[in-house]
Amino acid sequence: MGRTPLITPVLTPSPARDGAVYAASFTILLCIGWLDYSTGYEFGFFIFYFIPVSVSAWFGGKRPGLFMAGASAVCWYLSDKYTNHPYSRAYFIYWEMFMRLISFLTTALTIARIRQMLINEIQLNHRLEEALHELGKLKEAVQGKEPSPCTGQGEKPEGLNGG
Repeated sequence: MGRTPLITPVLTPSPARDGAVYAASFTILLCIGWLDYSTGYEFGFFIFYFIPVSVSAWFGGKRPGLFMAGASAVCWYLSDKYTNHPYSRAYFIYWEMFMRLISFLTTALTIARIRQMLINEIQLNHRLEEALHELGKLKEAVQGKEPSPCTGQGEKPEGLNGG
């Protein structure tokens, strides 16, 4: 119950915040791509490409996450291509890019799904709290009423006393 107010503002859409998150994610992606390119193909920066993908999927949802996954794969491809990474077959760079794209897409879809499940859980929790509050009010209303003349308080109706 105490966590809901802290989590909800992060997950609710905000055009200003979303634009800042997308710009920051794209800037981070470009920095990672530049760092990957400038250090050459012997240093692997593959894992760092997940940062902008994850941030976009968490704060923006599925569509921005998928977009950033594609952009990350293209950025990795350009970095690898322009560092003149030697491959024994020319098509291996495309295979590598495809494998990275699948990894980025999987991450984006998973994080977006976790985000949606968390939003659904928060909404269900809120509805449950409202229902429990309403149930408490109804319970108080029932307890405040006079007992039924037929049964009295805790007594059984005549003929049911077992004798």
